[in-house]
Amino acid sequence: MKAKAIADDVEIALSDRSIEAPWPFVLNVVREYGNKTQQAALNFRFKPTASSADRLSQFMDELKSTRLARSAPAANSILVDIESSLRQLGFTRRSLKPFQVRDLRQLLFLKHGANFSVPGAGKTTVTFALHLLIAASETTLFVVGPKSSFAAWRAVAGECLEGDLAESEQFVVLDGDRHKNGQLLASGARRFLITYDLAVRQADIIASFLARRPVHLVLDEAHRMKAGLGSQRGAFLLNVATLPVRRDILTGTPMPQGAADLAAQLAFLWPGQGLDLQITRGAAPREVSKSLYVRTTKSELGIPPARRHYIQVGMASGHLALYSVIRNEALRQLTLVAGAKDVSQIDFLSARKSVMRLLQLSTNPLLALQGIAKDTIGFNSGIASQVLAEGPSEKMRAVEAHVRSLADGGKKVLIWTIFTDSLLELERMLADLNPVTLFGGVPSGPDTDLATREGRIRRFHEDPECRVVIANPAAAGEGISLHKVCHDAIYLDRSYVSTHYLQSIDRIHRLGLPEGTETNIYIYQTKAPAGLGSIDFSVSRRLATKIRSMQQLLDDPDLHKIALDEEEADDPIDFSMDLQDLVDLVEELEGTARSFTETEEL
Repeated sequence: MKAKAIADDVEIALSDRSIEAPWPFVLNVVREYGNKTQQAALNFRFKPTASSADRLSQFMDELKSTRLARSAPAANSILVDIESSLRQLGFTRRSLKPFQVRDLRQLLFLKHGANFSVPGAGKTTVTFALHLLIAASETTLFVVGPKSSFAAWRAVAGECLEGDLAESEQFVVLDGDRHKNGQLLASGARRFLITYDLAVRQADIIASFLARRPVHLVLDEAHRMKAGLGSQRGAFLLNVATLPVRRDILTGTPMPQGAADLAAQLAFLWPGQGLDLQITRGAAPREVSKSLYVRTTKSELGIPPARRHYIQVGMASGHLALYSVIRNEALRQLTLVAGAKDVSQIDFLSARKSVMRLLQLSTNPLLALQGIAKDTIGFNSGIASQVLAEGPSEKMRAVEAHVRSLADGGKKVLIWTIFTDSLLELERMLADLNPVTLFGGVPSGPDTDLATREGRIRRFHEDPECRVVIANPAAAGEGISLHKVCHDAIYLDRSYVSTHYLQSIDRIHRLGLPEGTETNIYIYQTKAPAGLGSIDFSVSRRLATKIRSMQQLLDDPDLHKIALDEEEADDPIDFSMDLQDLVDLVEELEGTARSFTETEEL
């Protein structure tokens, strides 16, 4: 057992006759060594004492419940008239859609549950209704989520409950220091909201509250804990997972990078049951999770599919030469990473820096040049001078022209870019269209203040002269809705993170689209010569793989279509120029090319 404790890398206290460990680890030990035959073979017996006997009994009940739910979907066995029961609880201002009733019925059957529905399917409403139906009078609803999710939670009571009840069910936002939040938790309130980061920073008072009170704990955008014990937020949530009386997770993208992302979320929902271990050992996520989650798809919402267009744009000569030089250095760095035999030898920081520089260089050579010139000793000034003379990249100019064309047709446009520098450059290029920008440096605040995220979103909705919003998907991919006024999104560039891409699409492609509306997604890719490789194509290929994995888990036709579009898009490779052509171009710009006569060319 000591060997297992050490191998599992948990915080433990060892002595000759005891092991002190977090309860989730204890449950893993009980699950692995709890069989009487195995205990007899190893010549020992478990003997639960004091409160551990009750907690182990609760664990066994949950284990049986999970196995039953996985073996046969039993939503139909919940014969409660859900809508009638909700009306008796004052849930009268909103009628649930059939798919919401279906999801709620399945979640009621589960001891703990996951809602992987798409944005717009009403995950907040369904979870609030679930809480009303399962919670005892003293149970607290405690939601951990990104700040962008708070508006929906603060509004849900008023949108669903009668006046007096809605007032008593308002959420308290925990956004103060340790002393202030401690007072709020002791105030007797029964609805709380807190961000992931603040929950981690004040882990002791949150854990103490979860231990003292019966709590229904909900993780919104639960993929944010996907790193599990490898991150502070994941480690904190896994360590307190056994304290709440009920746990629910909400996310439309449960596997943004791969199957391993799901493991930590399953460990949080069902600690000690080994579902996470099955995932990490290679079991198919869909086989492991089976009926333990619900999902409403866009097709079930009746939203017509978005149309995706892939547009390849070449590079100017100086841009191409610079891309080649940096590509060679990045290739050298990444080859070292891929060939390393020992993980400890891998310089992940340098590898990541190489990838990010290629992503930026693919789109915005002017701004990439600043960092390159600073970091690269002896960098050739001939290439730099050529890049400066060319100005914004061909891709940025093409996006600018496209936006102007759409704006001339009376349309509002959403532009996505992963780099703040590129965002600000586009803002300058499109200044006459009165753009607003959304990125990490823009604070939340009242919608009457144009310096805030909310104020800028309101302006985009209401000001006819404001034709464009330029946004970073990491900062604005959640919590905003633009589908009432905008139906065209342009991606200047994309990262390898599928969550950012999928959630950014949902800003304009979601429930509530005007009838007959066509949603267009334009994805710009930098075309590279044959043999050089386009990082934009690498991004597209990896996104397709990740989205395909989620599609296989969630059986979602919309995800299938998105992955298929990525897979069938043309390669952004220019076969009219080969690698030797590029070598000659670099030599010419560097001033190292040999001279030649016109007769040689002929």
